[in-house]
Amino acid sequence: MIRLFAFVLALLCCVPPVLADTGFQLGAEPDFLLASPTNVSSDLQLQADFGYISDADFTNGLGSVSVSRSSLSADYAIFHLSYELSHFFWGSKADVARNFNTDRSVAPWHNLHDITLQARLLNNKFADKWRYWLNGAVNSSFEESLPGAVGVGFDGGVAYDFWNGWMLGITARTLAVSALSQDLFGEVEFGLAVAVSQKTLREAMKSIGLFENAKEGSDKIGLNFAISRAEKTYRLAADNPVYGNGYLGLVRSKVGVYVDYLPSDNLTLSIGPEYHYGREYRLYNKAGSYKSSYKLDNALGGYARILWKF
Repeated sequence: MIRLFAFVLALLCCVPPVLADTGFQLGAEPDFLLASPTNVSSDLQLQADFGYISDADFTNGLGSVSVSRSSLSADYAIFHLSYELSHFFWGSKADVARNFNTDRSVAPWHNLHDITLQARLLNNKFADKWRYWLNGAVNSSFEESLPGAVGVGFDGGVAYDFWNGWMLGITARTLAVSALSQDLFGEVEFGLAVAVSQKTLREAMKSIGLFENAKEGSDKIGLNFAISRAEKTYRLAADNPVYGNGYLGLVRSKVGVYVDYLPSDNLTLSIGPEYHYGREYRLYNKAGSYKSSYKLDNALGGYARILWKF
């Protein structure tokens, strides 16, 4: 995975000069990290996301796990509907069984599902350089069957253009699960992101001798940096070998660098490497009372996105 991370990072660094050699023309669209996912539009938008976290050991030395994530989402008018599937690949199953006190032939869990419906409440600009947005959200997260852990809350953010197209933004998300215990809340996420507009990136490239022939208004490359901390709760299956009908809390922090490429007005592609740290799995019984936690080593990962507008 380290080789893959190095390859992706090298690819991101090499994209600008390669495009310069092909006479590539740089158009303009808000970056995905600092944009509300529920913009008012009569057009349908579909998005597919893919992510991967490489194999990481538990800090107590008992087993390891890697995770793949894929999601599909749709936007129409003020609504945003998404479905995400996370699949867990367990290594050293005998050690994992000792870690979670389960039979060695049974993994703690394989798949986790997440369904979210959002509705735009606010999405505006003020004082030229500021943007803000707020969405209402309802979410269901589960291992096997609906309704799972149902949460209701909000997500939103504030962004500021602090220097000629460089945007600094703070994002937040909070969803409260039905009150069971003071130990269990639901979902909390905070993020800090820096985004470089397509026009600003084009001008920066021209200043160092790249994209010298790029036309004004033809920008198609955007760049994003982000750091975030998140806690997410899932309802475990009735026959889960660790805690039947219990709850699982996933805790993680990550840093990512992403490139957006707009080959046309209706298509956006994004890709970038990520570094995941501060990871932890927390287990709660069916009453929502905290029981145990399992910490993981840091791991490399990656993210890719395809966005279609109709």
